Amino acid sequence: MYIVCIVSPAPNPSPKLVSCVEQEGISWFTDGSQALGLADAPDAALLDMTSVGVSVEELVRRGRSVGVPLVAALSWELLPDPPIGDVDDFVVCPWHVGELVARLRGLQQQRSQSPDAPGLIRVGDLTIDPDRYEVFLEGKPVLLTFKEYELLKLLAKNPGRVFKREHLLNQVWEYDYFGGTRTVDVHIRRL
Repeated sequence: MYIVCIVSPAPNPSPKLVSCVEQEGISWFTDGSQALGLADAPDAALLDMTSVGVSVEELVRRGRSVGVPLVAALSWELLPDPPIGDVDDFVVCPWHVGELVARLRGLQQQRSQSPDAPGLIRVGDLTIDPDRYEVFLEGKPVLLTFKEYELLKLLAKNPGRVFKREHLLNQVWEYDYFGGTRTVDVHIRRL
């Protein structure tokens, strides 16, 4: 299930926009609502640019504060010269069912598999960016402790290889670790 944060110039987003989002089966909330405490972070911020005279810069600034990709929702009247500003993608309202979900999937793939990021480690749906210490599973960020991250990185770089606990301790915890070897089991279980 996808979640979007709708950033609107008015207190309430356009009913036409809300109808399109709900037809997609996407959960939504506005950036000014109390719903920002949701357990799941939104997959994108959807900028409500369906009316003429919208302050694009203000919407983009508010959308960027959410920390997710920005998708501008435009009306047909604003084409062919859309005032979209610095956004990651846009849709024209009303769109066909499935279009917004397809665009969200594309944005997630772009974030997790950026072609300009050499050195990424990819194993199936798992992507590790060693330069940024980030891990993505199916395009969604995974929060790990530093040791969990280091252990996962070592295992992902060596697919199919079997390690002894002592070797993992030596590689990840290094020589200054004085605990038992079962700490490896605990970290593996968490991963």
